[in-house]
Amino acid sequence: MTTMAIQGIRGGCGSTSVTASLAWSLAQAGQSVLAIDFSRENLLRLYFDMPYDNKHGWMINSSQDKQHNGVINYADNLDYLPFGLLDEETIEMCVSELLSQIKDRGLKYPEKLSGLFSERYQWILLDLPSTRCPLINLGQLLADIHLCILNPDVACDVLLQQRILPNDSYFLLNRFSPTSLIQQDIHHVWQQCLVGLIPMVIHADEAMSESLAVKKPVGQYQPESLIAEEFNRLAQWCLSFEHGNED
Repeated sequence: MTTMAIQGIRGGCGSTSVTASLAWSLAQAGQSVLAIDFSRENLLRLYFDMPYDNKHGWMINSSQDKQHNGVINYADNLDYLPFGLLDEETIEMCVSELLSQIKDRGLKYPEKLSGLFSERYQWILLDLPSTRCPLINLGQLLADIHLCILNPDVACDVLLQQRILPNDSYFLLNRFSPTSLIQQDIHHVWQQCLVGLIPMVIHADEAMSESLAVKKPVGQYQPESLIAEEFNRLAQWCLSFEHGNED
C-alpha cells in the first residue's frame, strides 16, 4: 500500500481535480484505490457524483465518536471518502484529537482512520488543503509520498522559495499552456533547478472544468481527451515509482 498526499502550493492549483483524475486512472490500471478528502471545503466528492447537500464524511463520523465506516464505492477498484460538512470549531477540535493520537500515543494512524490503511487498498490518495492548518500536518504524517501541484506562474515560483515542504517532495506542473511564453520560461527554469519535478505536465484543458460540471473524473467523462491520457501516464509514473521502491 502506498499513501500519496496531493497538495497545491497555493489555492487554485488543482489538487482536488488531480486527486480525482489520478484515482480514476490508477483504478483503470487495475489498482485498488481510495481517495480521501482532507480539505474542509469538501469538494472532492463532487467529482464522484455525490449530491451537493449530503453532509456525510469521515470527519463527521469522528466528531460523533462513531465507529468509522462510510467509505463510498464509486467504480470498480475505486472508493472515496468525503470530508463532511462541519463548523470550523468542531473541525479544529477533531483534528487536534487525531494528531494527538499519533504524537502523544505513538499510534501510526489515528484510531478513526486506522481501518482504512490496510492491504485492502494498493493506493490511498489524500487531497490536502493548500493553506496551513493542522489537517496538512495530519496528511503529511500519514503519507509515503508528497506530490505538490504547481501552476506555471510567478506566484507559485515565489512560494516554492518561501515554503518549507516535506523532504523528497515531488512536483507536478498543472494547467500548462504551451502557447504562453511566460509559462514556457517558468517551466524551463523549474526543469533546470527544481529537484523532484516530474518529467511530464498536465496541460490546460476545458475537459477538466466540464468534468466537475458533470460530476465525473475527467478520464471517465472524456477518456479520449489529451488530459485523460496525461493522467494515464501519471498513473504509470506512480506505478513505476512504487515498483522502484520495492526493488
